[in-house]
Amino acid sequence: MDVLYLVGSVAGIAVLVGLNIVLFGRVEARADLNAVAARLALDVPGFRAGERALSRDQAAAIVENAADGSCYLARAEGDGLITRKLAPGTLKRLVRDGGTLALSLRDFTFPETQIFFGDPARAEAWETRLKRLVAA
Repeated sequence: MDVLYLVGSVAGIAVLVGLNIVLFGRVEARADLNAVAARLALDVPGFRAGERALSRDQAAAIVENAADGSCYLARAEGDGLITRKLAPGTLKRLVRDGGTLALSLRDFTFPETQIFFGDPARAEAWETRLKRLVAA
């Protein structure tokens, strides 16, 4: 009998989720560079936004703290932002392909992110800046 209640509950939740998607659609979260800088200014004492770039899908951004040279990665999730400081050892993988950088963190809750710079020289400059953070 308990299994029947469980199955009924799961089916009811699935119907409600499906109905919401049908009625309201599915909206992808987007990051805005100014919103990311403002959020980091609230979260990090003394933060001053420096160099920054937005991912191709506008779901993530990378921002340098001009105050100390540290870098932060931000990802839009729902109606908010998830931020991670890129400290030594946090980057598992860093690959540059022309004007695109692919970043993979050691944090399983933060998916691999591709930042499209458009300009290969700018991507190379960011790669050089971030290479010291890749774990050996």
